[in-house]
Amino acid sequence: MKTFGRDQVLEFLAEIDELLDEPVPLEIIGGAAALLAYGARSPTKDIDTFVGVDERIQRAASLAAHKIPLDRATVADPPYKYQDRRQRLDLPFRNLVVWVPERHDLLLMKAVRAARHDEEVIQEMHQAEPFDLETIVARYNEEMGQAIGDHKILDQQIQLVVEKLFGSKSVRRFGKATKPSK
Repeated sequence: MKTFGRDQVLEFLAEIDELLDEPVPLEIIGGAAALLAYGARSPTKDIDTFVGVDERIQRAASLAAHKIPLDRATVADPPYKYQDRRQRLDLPFRNLVVWVPERHDLLLMKAVRAARHDEEVIQEMHQAEPFDLETIVARYNEEMGQAIGDHKILDQQIQLVVEKLFGSKSVRRFGKATKPSK
């Protein structure tokens, strides 16, 4: 399967930007977000979004010379209040407005998926700028109760990621994620 590095993703997004007539938001998650915003180096096979892709962006993407799959992620479990913490990227685009999850939220989204590639991306993000353990613990325990799946398995997945980043003593800080209060 073909993969794309940061420069290729930026070229593709720049082409989309040139084809837009007005500002249009695009919320990117996953490996592309890690590449664009958080120092990850591993290439991505696509550009995932959490919400659907605006038809104007879809149309521009179909006309772009560079082709990178761009679609809504089939599986994504963000922390409950992630939208309040999204980051707008400062990119040299005229009309494409790119948003990404805050880095700790992206870590949790990738950790819940537990794919080997996701663990590598998390480690690259941590090397570029270390994560804050307290933030990970608080968000997981307070905002991941709606995550789909067996919470014992989810606990183990996040514990594995935290152990790789911070060592085995840090793992004891995680309990079953609780349902968020509204």
